[in-house]
Amino acid sequence: MKSFRHIMGSSEAFEKRIAKIKRDVLQDPDVKRFLEAHQETLTNRIIDEDLNILQEYKDQQKTYDDNHDYENCPNFVKGHIPELYLENNRIKIRYKPCPCKIKHDEAKFYNNMITSFHMHPDTLNAKIKDIYMNRQNRLKLAMHLDEMIDQMIAREPTKGLYLYGEFGTGKSFILGAIANELKSNRVPSTIIYVPEFIRTLKSGFKDGSTDRRVKEVREAPVLFLDDIGAEEISPWVRDEVLGPILHYRMIQNLPTFFSSNLNLEELEHHLAVTRGGTEVTKAARIMERIKTLTKAYHLEGENYRKR
Repeated sequence: MKSFRHIMGSSEAFEKRIAKIKRDVLQDPDVKRFLEAHQETLTNRIIDEDLNILQEYKDQQKTYDDNHDYENCPNFVKGHIPELYLENNRIKIRYKPCPCKIKHDEAKFYNNMITSFHMHPDTLNAKIKDIYMNRQNRLKLAMHLDEMIDQMIAREPTKGLYLYGEFGTGKSFILGAIANELKSNRVPSTIIYVPEFIRTLKSGFKDGSTDRRVKEVREAPVLFLDDIGAEEISPWVRDEVLGPILHYRMIQNLPTFFSSNLNLEELEHHLAVTRGGTEVTKAARIMERIKTLTKAYHLEGENYRKR
């Protein structure tokens, strides 16, 4: 086995090698900036003792720009930039977020602002500015939306909307646009397609997820229930799902929005008639909560899906 002395060479050669490493390290632009910034504190002894730290820093890839995404970050520690600092007269390395990591985390944060269940991508990407304003009642609605959104951003008590009208008039799109406007102002919301959500709850009996999902929807800071009235109604759906959700939101004064192809009278009839018979009183109780939570608004317009 070769001795350490044989590997490293003579003492003089070893010293020369160390001196060269030191010169190379100290000539690195990033290292030089650090040394200059701390020239009143740094000594030759500190530099010699922590030369390995300086070399480690020098040899790391350091990309500061934001022209790359998080997945393709070229830095040694993905999504982070190394930074030298002094602590107790020792040179150390810490890692601060790269611009790509900041953008990645921000995008992830904003994506988590909207919790959705089975919503169409067009709805989830909707914007207020893209709502068709070709009718007077739609212009009035847009003006009312601005006021409501400002109230929700300010965390003020806000009465929601019960949007109803013909197929394709943009009811779901408007709910998505409100959710996205809230998202851009860091107000979280939940938007669900009611018929599919009900089916998901039923399948949740097998894995025990039903109660958790109902709780998540019930306690959402802002809730959008899309296409209510299109679900298959049953006493369980009406009395054990919709009833508790709406009662909780009414008591807590939480903003709640609905879209439906049915007006309020038609929805009440839908809620009353099940396979088990007609229960007018229980349907009326649900409707009273909806009326307390919202203002009904008939959305006029042509079928924009045909465009």
